[in-house]
Amino acid sequence: MASKKPQLSIIILTWNTAKITKNCIRSINQHLKNKLDYEIILVDNGSTDNTTTLLKNEDNLSIIKNKQNYGFSKGNNIGAKKAKGDYLLFLNSDIEMTDSNLVNMLNYYVNKPNIGLIGPKFLNPDLSVQGSVFPPQTPLNALKEYWFNQKEAYSKYYPKSLSPQKVWSISGGAILINKNIFNKVDGWDERYFFYYEDLELCRQIRKLYLDIIYYPKMKVIHRHGASGSNLAGNENQWRRLIPSSKIYHGLVKHNLLFLIIWTGQRWQKLLSKN
Repeated sequence: MASKKPQLSIIILTWNTAKITKNCIRSINQHLKNKLDYEIILVDNGSTDNTTTLLKNEDNLSIIKNKQNYGFSKGNNIGAKKAKGDYLLFLNSDIEMTDSNLVNMLNYYVNKPNIGLIGPKFLNPDLSVQGSVFPPQTPLNALKEYWFNQKEAYSKYYPKSLSPQKVWSISGGAILINKNIFNKVDGWDERYFFYYEDLELCRQIRKLYLDIIYYPKMKVIHRHGASGSNLAGNENQWRRLIPSSKIYHGLVKHNLLFLIIWTGQRWQKLLSKN
């Protein structure tokens, strides 16, 4: 069982994803038990399925039951306030651990005071590598990718290096951060209900002149989109990004990026037909 003062608090936000959340929690206990002092805090964001019933007997687990879906940022902040550990790992419910390398990633972080936050390599369910690193989200980079076909200039990618690497921003699906640093940036920005909250957190970390690190020695399986699959159909996924994009970029930059991406996609379609 977790000690009264765990080194690490693992915070998992769930909303109507009982089965995949169970897989996530069991993978944590399978690979970390007796290797790390940790606690798991499950924040149930107003689920209407059998989440709490299904998971209440899992090891090292405490459950916070929200009365409604407060969104990603507020839900995770609620979990962070209950955390006892000096380090916080925010983990999407559609993540599964593959080994115990979280211990090594945590030790690496603890011994590098210049690191603000750190995240692992993401794998698809077929174990191919999934992009989880963002390049700078600038109009110039959008132009490079969507007009001049320079891959990974704007979209998520994964560094090819097998060593830890400083990057611009990482996905919020799995982020490890010192609780003091997390509190210093006032946690997740609750203006964001869903999407762009990871980019905002990384922006605040860069303002502190701290590094954001991609740690490929730790690998997790990410069933991409499963944790938010109930929010909208595939054909409407892009619409979900718009409110948060306007907050993050500001209205002028958002509209410029939208224009570049929209026209660039159509330009590439025209080229492919010729």
